Amino acid sequence: MTLDEIQFKKKENRAQIFQSFDSLKGFKEMIQECEVEIISPRILSQDDYEILNERVHEIQKGKLVTVEYYDRINYKRITGVVSKINLDTQMLQIVKTKINLKQISYIQLEE
Repeated sequence: MTLDEIQFKKKENRAQIFQSFDSLKGFKEMIQECEVEIISPRILSQDDYEILNERVHEIQKGKLVTVEYYDRINYKRITGVVSKINLDTQMLQIVKTKINLKQISYIQLEE
């Protein structure tokens, strides 16, 4: 190695010291993934409400269901086993996710 190469290496290493430090690695990427478009809740027809009402009454604890529901800013779809259903409080719990029955727009009972 020549003297010029050694000096170049020292400058290169020194430049690394002054590079910006990302203390929260992956944070910028995570923020970009979390940027979502806010969607207004759908207005369902009377027929849609009747279909949902029938399906809600068919749901039983321990059954596998797929539910699409409005969660404040957008719609989410979850498939899982029903842990609890309470028609008085209008709550459905799939595994650990609690869903208000008024927020549901789609239900499919899995066989």
